[in-house]
Amino acid sequence: MYPLCIPQKNTQTLYIRSDDYEFADGDILYFTVKKQPDNDETDADALISKNWTVGTDAEYDEDGYLTLKLDETETDVDFGEYVYDIKLVNSSVAETLVFGELKILPVSTLR
Repeated sequence: MYPLCIPQKNTQTLYIRSDDYEFADGDILYFTVKKQPDNDETDADALISKNWTVGTDAEYDEDGYLTLKLDETETDVDFGEYVYDIKLVNSSVAETLVFGELKILPVSTLR
C-alpha cells in the first residue's frame, strides 16, 4: 500500500468511495493523524484531527467520490512520516475505512 502524501501547509482534497456502503446525510467521517498509533481514546496527541459531516461539508463529486477537504492550516505539520486513519461513525456503524502511512512533504514555498 502506498502512503498518503500531502505537501506541508497546502490545501488537500481526499476522495473516498465505497462499493458496499452508501454514505448518508449525517454520517461523520473522522480523519486523525498521529506520530504513532496509541490507545488514547481522546486522541489528545493527534497532529491533525478533522471531521466532516456528509451532506454538510462532505459532498459527492460527479464520479461518485465523497470529497473531504483539508485547508492549509490543517496541514501545517512538520514534514515527516506519520500514521492516519479515516473512520465512519453513525448510529449503527463505527468502522475504520482507510488507514496507513501519511507523509507530510517538505515544500519550498511556505507563504
